Amino acid sequence: MLPAPAGATQDKALRGVDGWLATKDFVKEYAHEDDGEEVAGQLTELGRRHITDRGWTASDGTRTRIYLLQFDTAVAGDLRTDLAPFEEPKYPVRGPGKSVTDDGFPAAAMVRGVERYAYAEARPYGTERVRQAYLRAGDVLAVIVQSGKGDALAVPFRQTGTLQSELLA
Repeated sequence: MLPAPAGATQDKALRGVDGWLATKDFVKEYAHEDDGEEVAGQLTELGRRHITDRGWTASDGTRTRIYLLQFDTAVAGDLRTDLAPFEEPKYPVRGPGKSVTDDGFPAAAMVRGVERYAYAEARPYGTERVRQAYLRAGDVLAVIVQSGKGDALAVPFRQTGTLQSELLA
């Protein structure tokens, strides 16, 4: 799990119990309650073992949440395929209107053995811009959600995705 950067404030609400987050708390990340219930059902059906999380707020106000979901087998790829189709995520997270593929990741930032699907909020932007990524390596699916004001989120979001990918590889 990627540590918070120097100077960031830890989000203590994202530490779960004994380091594990309940499914009901993870699915609160999704904008619609019905979507959250559907995702929770999929997690149960696919044999979710654990969810752990970490979050922080950077000095510029950018808020980052990272969730690692571990499964009994390599079905994390099945869940990634369902949650993160190519063009836009199936279930919107809280905040953005619509998300579209973030194709701005440099090819050099790809990490061998890690699938990455990233999305950015589509125009028109709200007061807060939201980006999300789904990273899969073996039996682990990482979900990254980053939000903040303004248009400067691309670089820290891509750094977060790349660094977390390196830890998963």
